[in-house]
Amino acid sequence: MERFLNEFEDQFRAGFLPDLEQTLAKVQHEKVYACAFGTDSDWVTLFMAVNTEESLAAHISRMKEQGLCDSEEDEIYYRWGCSEYQYGEDTHFNHISRLLYATEEVQAYKDEIIRIIAKVVNETADDVFARYGQSKADITFFVSLSDDDLAEEIENQSVHHMTVPGLVSTFLKRYDDMN
Repeated sequence: MERFLNEFEDQFRAGFLPDLEQTLAKVQHEKVYACAFGTDSDWVTLFMAVNTEESLAAHISRMKEQGLCDSEEDEIYYRWGCSEYQYGEDTHFNHISRLLYATEEVQAYKDEIIRIIAKVVNETADDVFARYGQSKADITFFVSLSDDDLAEEIENQSVHHMTVPGLVSTFLKRYDDMN
């Protein structure tokens, strides 16, 4: 387990910063509000997805034109559903996905994987974001499961580890008015 976790951290650390900077360069004239790390219920894939206020507004507009967004609940889904995010398809976490896939019972390490992702995000200097006109303190970072009923639970757990407290409380209330 220790060898796997060390290798995961090394590979994630090596891939995160270049992918983050590449993505931030694409959106430097927009306002990033979320950065999610998506995986599946088996924890054998990993991708990074980023969304901006501008891309969210355009996406919601397109969805409304298609009749696919007609409620506040739909808009909340488009804001926080990382599969709807508009940036990040060029991330290079394929080598990490190969490592995850090759590891037996990798989902048993999910807490450690989240801890490592949070550690790397937290260690990323604020000036990396500032170079691209962003503020790290304005971005909600979280881990999500793309195909699992536990997604909200994982998102709520992980956001605490890598997001400033004011944004955490807002994120945790994202679905409160939907009932």
